[in-house]
Amino acid sequence: MTRTLNRRSEEGGEKKFVLRCYIFVGIVVILAETNKTKAVNSIEEYKELITSIRDTLYRLALSIVVDSATAEDIVQDVSERVWRARDKVLQSEHPKAYICRMAHNLAVDRVRQHQRERSIALEGVAVEDGNSVSNIKDMAEITRKIIAQLPEKQQLIIHMRDVEGYEFEEIAQIAECDEVSVRMNLSRARKRVREELIKMMSYGVR
Repeated sequence: MTRTLNRRSEEGGEKKFVLRCYIFVGIVVILAETNKTKAVNSIEEYKELITSIRDTLYRLALSIVVDSATAEDIVQDVSERVWRARDKVLQSEHPKAYICRMAHNLAVDRVRQHQRERSIALEGVAVEDGNSVSNIKDMAEITRKIIAQLPEKQQLIIHMRDVEGYEFEEIAQIAECDEVSVRMNLSRARKRVREELIKMMSYGVR
């Protein structure tokens, strides 16, 4: 009888061990499937996010570096960096603000890297008399170059507000300042652009 009890005890122990193994394997499989699903979702969210903000990134970079090829390189660089840190970016409170700030910083770094002066000369634009510039493309180009002469934070703020149409709260997140500072810098930037345009329209570009 004792042997019978021992045998039953051993059999019960084996069954419990096997059951634990099945449970462990099941948990591993579930975790693997969950992680796989999260990975797929992460990739899809990344694609959707980059697609939705790509044009904004390009215009933002272009407003700083004033060169289309360099702006494209910056957008590509940002896309790659976001891909490598996609989990962190997607889990941030404001992913688009995070990415725009990244693009702005990269653009500023690129300008410094090539030792460009922030004050970009208004070259290649000729006005024959004191009348206003009639060509809209020329006016847009002139305005863009004037903006490129503004302090970095003002460049960022006037672009995100007047070109991209972002709300003050969103711009504050991107520029890493409060809304009062955003409004103040925007006012100063607009005033500077307006003064430069009036000067050019009155006296021509020299």
